[in-house]
Amino acid sequence: MFSWAHQRQLMYGAGVLLFLILIVGIPVYFVFFNALPTCFDGKMNGREVEVDCGGSCERACSRDVLPEPIVTWSRSFNVARGLNNLVAYVQNPNVNYTAEPIPYIFLVYDKENVLLGTREGYARVPPAKTFPIFEPAFDAGTREPAKAVFEFTAPAVWNKFEASKPELDVIDERVLFATTTPTIKATLLNKTINKYTNIEVVAIIYNKEGNAFAASKTVVDIIRGNDESPLVFTWPTGFTDEVSKVEIIPKLPI
Repeated sequence: MFSWAHQRQLMYGAGVLLFLILIVGIPVYFVFFNALPTCFDGKMNGREVEVDCGGSCERACSRDVLPEPIVTWSRSFNVARGLNNLVAYVQNPNVNYTAEPIPYIFLVYDKENVLLGTREGYARVPPAKTFPIFEPAFDAGTREPAKAVFEFTAPAVWNKFEASKPELDVIDERVLFATTTPTIKATLLNKTINKYTNIEVVAIIYNKEGNAFAASKTVVDIIRGNDESPLVFTWPTGFTDEVSKVEIIPKLPI
């Protein structure tokens, strides 16, 4: 028969073993053999519709969205001697989704189709129907750009947008000194109770044929809820086309 001291040692050893099972064994089991489903584990589990997308996951499944933003047009607008603003006018075909920052490139050519240079960056796709991508002050040197080709250089990754969409309106647009030192003034109106910062606002100017012929950008540092902020866009030389329409687009924060 075991002595009392021996029995006590066995009981102590069993207690240590049980402790190790509870503290170490159970977590190891859940990590390696029965991990809780997540949206990043490369498996179709939980309430997902496909692997790591749809259902309870933020990421959209490919069948629920159109794959890429739609580039309506892209152009180069001369600002001063040798300097040009590059603009791509883009549509979000999935307005209830946003895309993570997508790399892009502008390729600028002259009239002989010679590449003058490129400009690269990253663009977030906001929950808006249309938005501009603006690259300022492209230096073409002594050559004159004839076209600017815009391309996204990686696939878009779409995520559900379930927050309330910012409501930023532009009112009181005025075109001043169009033929000498063009200036556009307007007011940015925040119709929500939220405060927004670093809002890019792009102005695009159209002629009577409906073609864009000038563009400029400003940044509003801060606009508080139910408040407004002045907008001013300027150009150093007069417009050669008659202004038919002004489109001012805030890049909605997300």
